Amino acid sequence: MPVITLLSPDASPGSAALARIAKAATDTLGIAPDRCWVTWQRLDRDAAYRPQWQGDGPYPPIGFVTCKASYPAALVGDLLRAVQGELAAVLGIPGSDIYLAVRRGIEGELLVRDEIWNGDDVPAVTAQPVAHVVGGREEVFDDAWDGVEAVIRLDGSRFGPEALYGLADFSHLEVVFQFDRVPLSKIETGARHPRGNTEWPLVGIFAQRGKNRPNRIGVSRCKLHRVDGLDIHVSGLDAVAGSPVLDIKPYMAEFGPRGTVRQPAWTEEIMRDYY
Repeated sequence: MPVITLLSPDASPGSAALARIAKAATDTLGIAPDRCWVTWQRLDRDAAYRPQWQGDGPYPPIGFVTCKASYPAALVGDLLRAVQGELAAVLGIPGSDIYLAVRRGIEGELLVRDEIWNGDDVPAVTAQPVAHVVGGREEVFDDAWDGVEAVIRLDGSRFGPEALYGLADFSHLEVVFQFDRVPLSKIETGARHPRGNTEWPLVGIFAQRGKNRPNRIGVSRCKLHRVDGLDIHVSGLDAVAGSPVLDIKPYMAEFGPRGTVRQPAWTEEIMRDYY
């Protein structure tokens, strides 16, 4: 529910331009497009002072972004960058000339949709990586993962080699990791064409395995080659170098699907060269 207030001696760029700024904010936060408000207040130059407001215009705005106190700092940073970038594009000025500050709406002091906000109903879930991917593929692209070899290196400050005792007896692993290179502004919460290919159907983000997921969580099954101290040598892990690993589990055949597997034809096309 961010409220963005922009102030400048210049006239407003218009409601369509302000709508673009609101969209940049809601896309970044992954909220409905009607949950952001943007206002522009034109100031009398004799009633305000900013060095950049001296002389001839344009006069870059200053702005205040009011948002919930529950938003984590990283998300607020992405929000400020998104608003700055869109505002610079709308006004045709350098983003470095735009000043933005955050005002936090705290519990019990925010009226939203006729209700006093007393904190988000769903508490945030935090997870600390247990390992990181070392080596393997550096660049992000979708296919030919089978021959990619990498190492999953356990966090030595939290785990010793005993955490991996017995793992080498398995041939395959299930690895839960984060798509940390996906910007929060690119997260999809609705439907999209897989890989942006309009020849494939428009399907919801939970009906596909794309990386632009709400929590940016990936799950991969890969081949285990060997365990060496805190290093797990694998191939076919579709996570790029540096990816945070949230969990590692041995794959057991009994956890495979029971019954006949059904899937639409487009998934066979998208997976044809994946491995």
